[in-house]
Amino acid sequence: MEREEPVLFNKFPNLKKKVPWIPILTNMPTPIERLTELEKNYDLNGGEIYIKRDDKNHHIYGGNKFRKFEFIFGDVLEKKKKGVVTLGGIGTNHGIACAILCKELYKPLKCDLFLFPQPITWHVQRTLLLDDYFGAKLHFSKGDIRAFIKTLFFQIRHPKYYFIFPGGSPLFGFGTPLGAVGFIDAIFELEEQIKNGEIPEPDALFIAGGSTGTAAGIVAGCKLLNLKTKVYIVAVYEYFVANPSSIIKNANKALKYLYKRDKDIPKIKITENDFEFIKGYLGSGYGIKTKRSQKTVDIVYELEGKNKGFMLETTYTGKTMAAMFEYLNKEENKSKKVLFWNTYNSNDLDKYLKEKSYNYENLPKKFHKFFESKTFQCWQITNCPEEIRNKCPAYFNHEYRFWKVTDCLLNEKKRKKAYEELNSVIKLEEA
Repeated sequence: MEREEPVLFNKFPNLKKKVPWIPILTNMPTPIERLTELEKNYDLNGGEIYIKRDDKNHHIYGGNKFRKFEFIFGDVLEKKKKGVVTLGGIGTNHGIACAILCKELYKPLKCDLFLFPQPITWHVQRTLLLDDYFGAKLHFSKGDIRAFIKTLFFQIRHPKYYFIFPGGSPLFGFGTPLGAVGFIDAIFELEEQIKNGEIPEPDALFIAGGSTGTAAGIVAGCKLLNLKTKVYIVAVYEYFVANPSSIIKNANKALKYLYKRDKDIPKIKITENDFEFIKGYLGSGYGIKTKRSQKTVDIVYELEGKNKGFMLETTYTGKTMAAMFEYLNKEENKSKKVLFWNTYNSNDLDKYLKEKSYNYENLPKKFHKFFESKTFQCWQITNCPEEIRNKCPAYFNHEYRFWKVTDCLLNEKKRKKAYEELNSVIKLEEA
């Protein structure tokens, strides 16, 4: 059931008619859970680990995007646009969130995605297939700068389209701050949960820093509410986008936007002292799988995720959690109360893929090469019979290492072949 209004509007009623917003999220407030098995694993001395379950904030697609889109798409509809255009890597979660919203919730809206290459994994292939299922029109670019330029020219030629910057965040000072406003509202939600006793006020909050809009909103919200929580932002994109300056600009732009519309909002400014920016987990580029992030994803899944119904991934949340683990390994932090904000969808999307099967030929031809070079699925390697794979949890699952999600019903020889072949294509960097 959609919520009636943002918590931010309850606290500052003057914003209701001045800030665009539409109800999208359907599981609010998102629950907070304590991760006691991880606490045991890291031998904490009175410390506590919590997770904010934004991975389930919507019944179709969870994660951080729809929090931003409640405000951004409010602006899209208010300006009577007929479509949205955006960009990202070929495995972009931002892009698929746009496609889902346009098809499932606001069907008159068209969605055009300008995509550039990133390291090929089954998650990337799967995302492209889902983009097609949800009706996005895909455009190929050789790199992120080219994609950005092409997107700008597209929007100029199509003024009835709304240009959403990557991740729904301003870039180099340009673009709407409404995505960050969505996460200022999220911190107001967190404050209510603190007051209700669902979680003690955290000493530290860990969040991924990609396009930085999510992180900027969280930093701004914490300072606006005078929370003692220190925000730790883990860089998961190259430094020219993910850097302290971007976070400060985006946070202050969002605060200025709100202050202009309601003078009751405290006039504050974000500085580098308001957060910690953590480097060293990215790897050699965006989307690179690293040993630390993969190990973290595995640990969290085994100890907590498979029982609680969530999973991390190696591009954003795995790297962020890896940084959090390093923080908790330090003796001075073993008594801290830590909150991990899960920005990755945990809803089942496999059912949509099964409707169309593995039919990448529907994609524009320039994207076919991302499916023809490597095989990432056990059911392809073994030519798994339809009657087995249709019942198997590994079929179309986002985790391409089948041995993590199922006991294979095929014979030992075929299982061994799939195991060896998939292991050979899993490339993990030291980072």
